[in-house]
Amino acid sequence: MNKKKILYFLSLISFFLLVSCGFHLQGERHLAPPLRRLFLVTNDPYGQLARTLKEYLKVSHVVLVSSPSEANTLLRILSDDASQELLSVSGSQQTRQYNLRITVIFDIADANGKVLIGPQTLSETRTLTVQSNQVLGSSNEASLFYQQMRRTIAYGVLNRMASKEISHLIENALTVNKSKNV
Repeated sequence: MNKKKILYFLSLISFFLLVSCGFHLQGERHLAPPLRRLFLVTNDPYGQLARTLKEYLKVSHVVLVSSPSEANTLLRILSDDASQELLSVSGSQQTRQYNLRITVIFDIADANGKVLIGPQTLSETRTLTVQSNQVLGSSNEASLFYQQMRRTIAYGVLNRMASKEISHLIENALTVNKSKNV
C-alpha cells in the first residue's frame, strides 16, 4: 500500500514538473488545403532536416508526393548551413567555447515553381564548451546539438507554414493564379 502512495506521489510530481516547464507534445498542425499535397525539394533528401520535416508533415496529415507535378505546392529548402564560431579561449588555452549555428532558408512555390511565399529564414544557435581532455566527447556533443537544432528548425518550418498569415497568403496567391489561367 505504501509503494502505491509513493508511486502516485512521484507521478503527480512528474506531471506538475512537466506542466510547469511548458512541456507540450509536438503533434499535428493544421495547414492550409494547398499545403496538404506537397513535394519537398532539398539538396539532401536523406539528411536529418528532410527526414524530420517529412515526419512532422506526415503527422499533420500532409500527403508527400514523389514528383512536383503531383503536388499542389512545393516546399523548397534553399539552404541548410551549419557553422561554428569560436567564442572564447580560457587563460590556459585549454577550454574553448563555440557557438554552433544552423541557418535554413526555405520558400513555398506552386506546382509550376512560381514562388508563393518568398524566402523565409530560420536559425538556431547552441553554445558548446570544450575541455582539452574531452575533445572526442565534444565532437559527439556537437553532432547531437546539430541534430537537435535541425529538429527544432523543422518544427519551426511547420509552425511557419501553419501560421494564419502564410495560409492566407497561399490561398490568395493560388486563387489569383487560377483566375488568371481561366
